[in-house]
Amino acid sequence: MRGGRKRQATTLIELLVVIGIIGVLISMLLPSLKRTMQLAASTVCMHNLREIGNCLTLYRVENDGWLPTDLSAPEEEPAGSSELASVTEKKDAWFLKLAPTYLADLSVMACPADPYRYRMTEALRGWRMPPDIGDYASYGINSFIMVAGGGRLADLDRHMPTRPLDTVLVTDLGPDSLRAVPGMPLPKGGPRRSEAMAYYDDGHDYHPVGFTTTPWVTRRHGHGINMLTLGGGVRPARTEEVMRLPVRTYYPNCAAGGCSLCKLDDDYRPIIYHYSFARDGLYWWTGALSLD
Repeated sequence: MRGGRKRQATTLIELLVVIGIIGVLISMLLPSLKRTMQLAASTVCMHNLREIGNCLTLYRVENDGWLPTDLSAPEEEPAGSSELASVTEKKDAWFLKLAPTYLADLSVMACPADPYRYRMTEALRGWRMPPDIGDYASYGINSFIMVAGGGRLADLDRHMPTRPLDTVLVTDLGPDSLRAVPGMPLPKGGPRRSEAMAYYDDGHDYHPVGFTTTPWVTRRHGHGINMLTLGGGVRPARTEEVMRLPVRTYYPNCAAGGCSLCKLDDDYRPIIYHYSFARDGLYWWTGALSLD
């Protein structure tokens, strides 16, 4: 160039150094970005659980204190139902009993961190509920409340636990991956989720839904799952230790917290298998179990 200095070209070594620096920066940012995305998904999940909790509260108010069990389900659809009523013809899953009067948007039953959330959204897009729609939900209701005493415990106006703020109502429901269960083939299209019921005993007992449940505890949000309590609060529950240990009938810290399932028979032996989330102050039921 006339009247000036020649411009030096970038060497290959300099280019590789720049690329290396960019790579290091990206590797440093990726974990932070992943944590941010997990936190965002968990926040949306907590919002979904609160929305479900609000709908269950409204249902209870208008159904004499009952949760949506077969004992409390109305015989016919209420007047004024919207077009969403067409998806509620099958009444097996509890959350369908909320739609459309209490739960207008069933998409809240799909957690954004659930790898099988597409099953629910695709079903809603077609406006037709498949027979196994309960297995498509990302959330499950506390099965102990729904089945104890032939379902009478779901009459919460008469049988409210002593610690509703610490009693589980709805929780993240897995499994989030296909895994073999002894005696059961791997299901097609994703795992079974027991009609959106979170079973306290992980399939140790036989249940009215017609089959033994599959393991449902997962690590959907980092180290655990989110749980909605009867008091309306949403709290995280750590599940890594729970998943490593076998389901037992008695846990000292669970019993000390007032867990009704850690009860003993006449020979002072524990009799009810159940998961324990006592380390996070969460219980399947607290207080007396009188069903008179």
